[in-house]
Amino acid sequence: MNITAYRLRALREAKGLSQREVAERIGMTRAAYNKYERGTSRPVRKLDELTALFGVTTDYLLGKDATSFENQLTDLAAHDYDQIQKYLGLSQENKLLADIMLDALHDREQKSSTENPTI
Repeated sequence: MNITAYRLRALREAKGLSQREVAERIGMTRAAYNKYERGTSRPVRKLDELTALFGVTTDYLLGKDATSFENQLTDLAAHDYDQIQKYLGLSQENKLLADIMLDALHDREQKSSTENPTI
């Protein structure tokens, strides 16, 4: 397994996502995404989507940056890091509930910012 395949799997598992969920979020089939995690295909066309989804750099995902995922998380504010750790400790069912709530709050923020842009 190459470093990109290894990191994709580790990042996906850290987020508690299935291959199908990742594939749906980045707009591809599960079978195509599976090739990324097996190392039989490189995610050239989906790098932007994958780095955004997992919150890492392209260099990290491609193995050009030795910084670990955990080190990247520590760059966050302590409160944010604690919240992420709590989320990672949730059951799949509760992660789904947290995802739904977070998506709803994000959508509300986006809607609010487009209706009331700052001048």
